[in-house]
Amino acid sequence: MKYAIVTGGARGIGLGIVASLLDENVVEQVAVLDKQLAPPPPAISSRVHGFEGDVTDEGSVRRAVEAIVAKLGAHPAVLCNNAGGGDRTWFESGQKTEWDSVDTWRRYVDLNLNSVYIVCREVAPRMQAGGAICNTASIAGQSATPGLAAYGAAKAAVIAYSKTLALQLGNRGIRVNAVAPGLIYTPLWEQLGAAIGGGDSRARATFESIVQQMVPLGREQTSDDIGRTVSFLCSERAKNVTGQVVAIDGGITLGGGRAAR
Repeated sequence: MKYAIVTGGARGIGLGIVASLLDENVVEQVAVLDKQLAPPPPAISSRVHGFEGDVTDEGSVRRAVEAIVAKLGAHPAVLCNNAGGGDRTWFESGQKTEWDSVDTWRRYVDLNLNSVYIVCREVAPRMQAGGAICNTASIAGQSATPGLAAYGAAKAAVIAYSKTLALQLGNRGIRVNAVAPGLIYTPLWEQLGAAIGGGDSRARATFESIVQQMVPLGREQTSDDIGRTVSFLCSERAKNVTGQVVAIDGGITLGGGRAAR
C-alpha cells in the first residue's frame, strides 16, 4: 500500500495537503503526525490515520514513526514536513522589540527547522526509490521580513536543507522539494494578525489589508492551493523535479505589491 506521512496534518495547510494527496490519488492512505490531533473530514476519514507526536522531540518522532510503519507498511512513499509556525506570544515579541529573546529564537528554530531534520532523519532511511519529500517553507524564508526574523531565518534554512537533502538522496531515487506558502488565513495568521493589528477583533481585517498591499493578484492564498502544489511535487508527474522551491503567493516574491500594477 502506498502511503504518505504528513506532519501537522490535522488542520490548516497540513489538512489541505492530506486532502489533495488523497483526492489526486498520489497515495492511498495518509498517516497524520500531529501534536494535537483532530478528526479528519468524513469524506476522507477512512483513509487518514492519526498518530500523536511532538516533531521537535527525537524520541516522540521515533515512537510515532515506528507505530506508523507497523500499521501501514515499512516503506512510506511520501513525506510532507508541514508542522511549524509559532506561538502568539512569539509573534507579539517580534512586534514589540527589536530583538527576540534567545529563548524565543531557539523555539522558532526548533519548531520550524530542527523538526524537519528530526523527521527526515527518521523517515527518509525507510523510503525507497520513487519516494518523494516535500517540506513546507514560507515566503518569509525568501524575503526579508521585519518582525519575523527568527521565523524567516528558520524557513530560509528549510529551503537550503531541502536542496542539500535532494542531492543527498538523489542517488537513491528519492526526490526532495519545498513549497513557500504566501498569505493564508490559517490559525497561525489569526495569531499573527492579532499581534500586528492590536487584538483578536482586528486579526482578519489586518490580514486582508496586508493581502491588498502585498499580493499582485489581489487575493489571499488557500490551503487547497498549497495542497495541490505539494500533491503535484510528490506525484509521478514531477518525477524529474527535485531540489526546487515553489512559491504559492500570488506574486508577492516578485516585489512591488499591488502598487506595481
